[in-house]
Amino acid sequence: MRIHNLGIIERDNDIQIQFPIEYVGKTQFLWYSVDKRYKGYITTEKMDGSVVGLLLFAMQHREDMEIDGAISEKLYYHLTNYYMPILRLIIPSLHTINILPEKLDGGKSYHCKKAVATGFSGGIDSFCTVFDHLTNDTPTNYKITHLLFNNVGSHGEWGGSAARTLFNQRYDILKPFAEEIGLEFMKIDSNLSEFLQFDFHITHLSRNLSPVLLFQKLFTKYYYSGAYRYQDCFIGPTCEEAYADPAVVHLLSTETLECILTGSQYSRVEKAGKVSRIEPSYRYLNVCVRTDTTGANCSVCWKCCRTLLSLEILGKLEKYRSVFDLDKYGKVRNGYVRHILRNKNNPFHREMLEYAKRAGFRFPIVHVFFAYVSCIFIPPFLEQRLRERFRKMLPNSLKRRIRFAFAKAGFF
Repeated sequence: MRIHNLGIIERDNDIQIQFPIEYVGKTQFLWYSVDKRYKGYITTEKMDGSVVGLLLFAMQHREDMEIDGAISEKLYYHLTNYYMPILRLIIPSLHTINILPEKLDGGKSYHCKKAVATGFSGGIDSFCTVFDHLTNDTPTNYKITHLLFNNVGSHGEWGGSAARTLFNQRYDILKPFAEEIGLEFMKIDSNLSEFLQFDFHITHLSRNLSPVLLFQKLFTKYYYSGAYRYQDCFIGPTCEEAYADPAVVHLLSTETLECILTGSQYSRVEKAGKVSRIEPSYRYLNVCVRTDTTGANCSVCWKCCRTLLSLEILGKLEKYRSVFDLDKYGKVRNGYVRHILRNKNNPFHREMLEYAKRAGFRFPIVHVFFAYVSCIFIPPFLEQRLRERFRKMLPNSLKRRIRFAFAKAGFF
């Protein structure tokens, strides 16, 4: 695989950063688009963003990366010696490859404005990160100045027009929040997902850091919102790359950009408690994983239910009536309770049950009983396999019809 140096195309309202990619005798273009006002901050001196974005693709296909340009010396060292070996422990089917840049850049070829950014999806993790880094006791050089919103997989991991539509809808929902708190909300579109064709949850870090690395003339620090508590993290085969975040986020830093993991010091319910003290979250919290919606919370998927049950345990549920349909949630709530009782080994479920116990929040004995009985007839590992087969085999129209019934029965 050869990655050619970037080209910049100016369009009516934005600019598109293009990397010609030669692979199996064909040339395709990896691109990122952003508002024109950020043109001066594109790191044209090196190609860190495209290398990180396509690294998993190259490792999957056992393709060395020949780069017609420079990459960060620090990043090259980290990728070669640490990041790739860890990725192979997480995804054993990957292969070690050679990264072959024309030269290495020591970070002195450009000037950085020293802005501080974080990705903002409107979820619990990103709201918590914003809360933690805008308070008065945050040192000046660590306060957030920019929020980023990327189209690199979370709106549809295979990319395409449907994912792009949802990306735009969600951005429009969240943009007023950034305006309220006086931060720039940087929107970055990309076709990276069309290249990767990987499950998002096992590739999220390199996807999300790839566009950040394009703007090293602007950002000197980037906060990456961790999902799991430190004590639940590990390195090994898994379908969730986030378990390894404490070991890998900093490995995508360069001489001028420091990538910092934040949030793993809290449990999910503790984060929800912090977020519930931020008044704008009552109007902008957006956690839904459904990709067949208009960008709003569906209130019945596993992630909506996990958030709503956390808020219920905290006594904050009613504050979020404007962004969730609490009547819909009420119809599947008991099923979700049975679901987390059935799957206590899940770290999120375990920490929620631990917090509920400490808070004196009790689940009705009937749900405990049905969870125990259902584990006998349908063990959690079998439920997972059936769910995966269900998602692959059934058409979307049929999935939508029976998803609600499954949720009521406790299968998410």
